[in-house]
Amino acid sequence: MARFIYPKIQTGTDMTEEDLTSEINGERTVFTVANPYEGGTLRLYWNGQRQVRGETFTESTSTTFTTTFTPVTGDFLIIDYTQQ
Repeated sequence: MARFIYPKIQTGTDMTEEDLTSEINGERTVFTVANPYEGGTLRLYWNGQRQVRGETFTESTSTTFTTTFTPVTGDFLIIDYTQQ
């Protein structure tokens, strides 16, 4: 199975990247981030496609977000964010 490659977008601040693929179970829509992030800085990539905040995901807390879709086994979920 091929992994999708996407360019990391630089904004002048250090972004933290996490691979949350291991959290996918075919039922989960709430995901937990390892470090608290600054609100509005979370970038979510589902199978290499950047998702739209407020449309396909919402930031729930500074360490969790909720998707409007349900990733299934075999999907990839990558995030970038600025730590608090």
